[in-house]
Amino acid sequence: MFYFTDQELDDLVMEHLGHFDVATSLLRLENKPAKIQFSTCDTTVVCCTEEAMKIFTKFGIQTTLFTPSGETIEKDVKFFEGEGLSKNIQAVLPSVTYLVGFASGIATRMRSLAGKANETNPDIIVAASRYIIPNTKKIANKAVLSGGGSIHCNELSDTVMINGNHFGFMGGPERLEERLSRYRKPFTGAKIMAETNNKEEALKIARSGIDILQLNDFSAEDIASVKKELNRLKLAVKLAAVGHYTPENIEQYVRSGADILLSSWIMNGIPADLKVSVMPIFDVYP
Repeated sequence: MFYFTDQELDDLVMEHLGHFDVATSLLRLENKPAKIQFSTCDTTVVCCTEEAMKIFTKFGIQTTLFTPSGETIEKDVKFFEGEGLSKNIQAVLPSVTYLVGFASGIATRMRSLAGKANETNPDIIVAASRYIIPNTKKIANKAVLSGGGSIHCNELSDTVMINGNHFGFMGGPERLEERLSRYRKPFTGAKIMAETNNKEEALKIARSGIDILQLNDFSAEDIASVKKELNRLKLAVKLAAVGHYTPENIEQYVRSGADILLSSWIMNGIPADLKVSVMPIFDVYP
């Protein structure tokens, strides 16, 4: 379960609300009974409805229809609804719209990509790359899991990720094996990952005793070549590949022999296409 604190949810609302909703106040529409409805405009994997419902509750809005994160909803289906005073619904409207929209967009792309990859190889792991907008990691991670993907290299504190910025301080990747043999003991339970953009460097790193070798922006042919060499050397190293993988091109990378595919496409897309409507509960107002 992803837990969002009250402060995190308040920050989401305040980012858009500011001091108060000027338009609703000016038109004297604050205390009208109203409802808000979310519907899909295309097949969508919904996400962050739990957090939207918590925001509703904080503003006295009663949730009357709820669909949990991870559910696939067909086109033109209502999946989330609330009722309350118009001033409260208008106050949270931008925040819940953007939250559910962006999170559902990530979840939908994740489901699409993982589903396409698993058609070719049911065992392959598909994850999102860690290139995201700052301060959105928790939302993004929830969306990735809701879409059936995996989380990769969540934080510097929970993943040993070695890259070229480290090699420059130790005399190159050929010194990695020595370093790991001397200093790895306190982190015995941690998986050691190392990344590279270079095919020749990849094989040097693979011999150092790491657990996962990450190849950045390699072609499918080069990934297959590295995999073949790892098998020839009988190195039990998992192969992760990072790139702009989409449902249209992922099959060739699945067939390359990579164990993990990390796609930047999942995070770098538009929100889910949703219809969000706010309307009076009663037809006529004075």
